[in-house]
Amino acid sequence: MSEITEQIWLGSYGDSANEPFLEERQITHILCCAEELPLRVGFPYSQHYEGYKVPLVDDKADEKTKGYFLEAASILDGWIRAGKKVFVHCFAGISRSASVIITYLMVYKGWSFDLAFQHLKLRRPRIHPHSEFIPILKAIEAKLPTLPLQPPYYQKDSEAQ
Repeated sequence: MSEITEQIWLGSYGDSANEPFLEERQITHILCCAEELPLRVGFPYSQHYEGYKVPLVDDKADEKTKGYFLEAASILDGWIRAGKKVFVHCFAGISRSASVIITYLMVYKGWSFDLAFQHLKLRRPRIHPHSEFIPILKAIEAKLPTLPLQPPYYQKDSEAQ
């Protein structure tokens, strides 16, 4: 698992089962970004977490992908604004979940694609959004207002706007 911000962690499906790690970091919400994986909250999994699942297909983009990125980013933003700590995952924590966090950073924090990508790459070097996702992320970026040159690292997620 990799800490992306003070409130966002990124990792794999296997990491989502590491309850001691999640509890130690006070993570209360799980965002699953994989169509093929179950959401590990509630019965028969842990009762300690709330969660949401966005059915992104592994390494394939279609007409629904942009909507799923924006939907997941919106859910993530709501949890962050509420002061929650969130674990975001897909199968490996490399492409789909990383793309969702990049979308969140662009749409809700005003970061450019390049800035968001580089920040994630610094925090989790193995990220590699699928090549079909890049044009979608760039299209999302193109619709945003002027972006800052650097992220407000000194602010907590819930304070940064």
